[in-house]
This record gives sequence, C-alpha cells and structure tokens, in this order.
Amino acid sequence: MIKTVSVLVCLMSLEICSTTMADTPLELSMKQMGKAYKQLSLDLQQPQDAQKDDYVALAATMKLAAQKSRTLVPKKVAELPPDQQAVMVKDYQKAMDDLIASIDVLSANLQGGRWDNATKQLAMLKQQMMVGHKEFRKKDK
Repeated sequence: MIKTVSVLVCLMSLEICSTTMADTPLELSMKQMGKAYKQLSLDLQQPQDAQKDDYVALAATMKLAAQKSRTLVPKKVAELPPDQQAVMVKDYQKAMDDLIASIDVLSANLQGGRWDNATKQLAMLKQQMMVGHKEFRKKDK
C-alpha cells in the first residue's frame, strides 16, 4: 500500500513538473522557425540550384511560424503593469511584421537563386531575431 501511494505521488509530481515546463504555443512556433532557420543557414553555406525548392520551402516554414507567432502574446507581457501591456503587444506585433517582411525578401532571393543576397538576408534575420528575443522574451531564472 505504501509503495502504491509513493508511486502515485511520484507520478503526480512528474505530471505537475511536465505541465509547468511545457512549451507555450509561442515557444513551439518559435522553435519551428528556429529549426527551419538553422537548416537553411547550413544549406546556404554551399547552395545548390537543384535544392532551390527545398530552400524556398524552409523559408515558407519560417514565414508560417512567424505569422502564427504574431498572433500570440509573449509571456513577458504578463509581467508588465496593465497600462504597459498593450504597448508591448503592439511593439511585438510590429517586430513580427518586420520579420515577416524580411522573410519575404529572403524568399524572393532564394526563388531567384541569388545565394549571396539570401545569405546576407539570413544574417539580417538573425539580428532581428536576437533583438526580438532580447526585447520580448521572458528571461528564464
């Protein structure tokens, strides 16, 4: 009986921990975008015309994830006073709009086979993402 209770308590503890550690929809969307970004970054180190469709598909994945992320609210917003929350959400949405526009430029470069321009655009995207994370991402403690 004691073993059964102990096992149940352990299982409940694991369930609580996994629930509190679960990724939010925004985090999942950002991870999807990051995964596509990383793959595209690796692929563009030695781009091949025959892989152009794959590169464009990765950029499309990034754009879809960015569009989805734009509709979500960063966790950091909840830490702000109520009078500052709407401003942060608006700033976040503007930053996501800018990121989406940059992804569109990247896609155009990829579709045109302009590998040097695509690589430069990818570097600009990285900078935008870093700034966005600094500004809108909740710091883990």
